[in-house]
Amino acid sequence: MIKVPVNFQRTEDAVEFVKIVNQYPFQMDLISGNHIVDAKSLLGTIEISKADRLSLRIYSTPSPSTEQLLAEVQDYL
Repeated sequence: MIKVPVNFQRTEDAVEFVKIVNQYPFQMDLISGNHIVDAKSLLGTIEISKADRLSLRIYSTPSPSTEQLLAEVQDYL
């Protein structure tokens, strides 16, 4: 499992983030405190996007594919 902090400045950032993560087969969640949403869900991601201490949890071991994903979402980390 990989966990990294995320931050969205605008709603458009959340929309672009969802487009990127949907290209990967891993299960991913966005977490803030006790709130957890599917990172591939546009509505869920927009809902939680303004939360404090938001993090992305990727349910996979580190691999070239996860490194590529993290590189693609670098603007939101």
